[in-house]
Amino acid sequence: MSDVPPGLPPFMTASPGGLPPMNEGSFAQSMGAFGALLKIQQNISERFPHAKVPWSETRKFLKAFTIDAIKSTSLYNFHVKLFTDAGLGSMQLISYAPMNYIFAVPNNPVCNCYPALNNQKVCVATTDALHRFFTEELELECSVEEIECIKNGNQVCRFKVALQPISAYQVLLDEHDKMILSGIRPPVDDNELVERVRALTIYKLLDSGRLSEIGNAYMQFAANIKKQEKIFDPPWKKQEELASIASTHSTFGSAFGAMTQKVQASAPMPPQPVNPATSQESVRMQVEAKKADSFAELMAKMKRG
Repeated sequence: MSDVPPGLPPFMTASPGGLPPMNEGSFAQSMGAFGALLKIQQNISERFPHAKVPWSETRKFLKAFTIDAIKSTSLYNFHVKLFTDAGLGSMQLISYAPMNYIFAVPNNPVCNCYPALNNQKVCVATTDALHRFFTEELELECSVEEIECIKNGNQVCRFKVALQPISAYQVLLDEHDKMILSGIRPPVDDNELVERVRALTIYKLLDSGRLSEIGNAYMQFAANIKKQEKIFDPPWKKQEELASIASTHSTFGSAFGAMTQKVQASAPMPPQPVNPATSQESVRMQVEAKKADSFAELMAKMKRG
């Protein structure tokens, strides 16, 4: 078990406190900070409701036991992009232990909202966004705190996310894992069985192949708590499919045509009356699109038509 991560990192316990005041500095600075934070909150409100992740993908994240393995998951990359697009900066995982994660944000744009403030932690917006993402989008109850802040004299802003164990186990464990904890071999091959036992050991549910005290307590008091798992495609699936289509076509036109067919196939429309002339024109434009090497060329052909 030499590859098992060490114990919990020496986390600091400082709390970010309440919303930092904006009454220092000029009126223009205060209004600029308010406008920037308002934009971030608007982005969060618009983007996060569409970011819910199925448990099957969260399990892959939870069962990745090194920083490199975590960073290779689709969920991690989706998380980073979501926060970047929301205006919260380029968030990176820098420290890890099971159910405990530390993220860092260099050049944090949230800090720029408070040019007149120093010697305090100001990134309440990021703390709240992390808590919302883990609890609502991943269904993992947790605590989140800012442990370092650029405005408090640190080089980067750091955030500690600590998962609540019962909540993490509910998402982590599927039926095969519960069979193992019950002393029953699940219908999996030997390699998968070894990996599952390893994961259960890292999460302290098994000890030397037997139920640990934590595992026994979970099976007695929490294993039967029913929380329905919803099955749906992760929010990044469509993006990955379209990116794959684009990478396998030599011209813009052929990729554009394939993408259009993919989108139309996934969102069927009710039948509409077909005008023969319009139908012929549509066929002609599809042929032209496949020949076009750029969007500009396609538009020019459309205008000439």
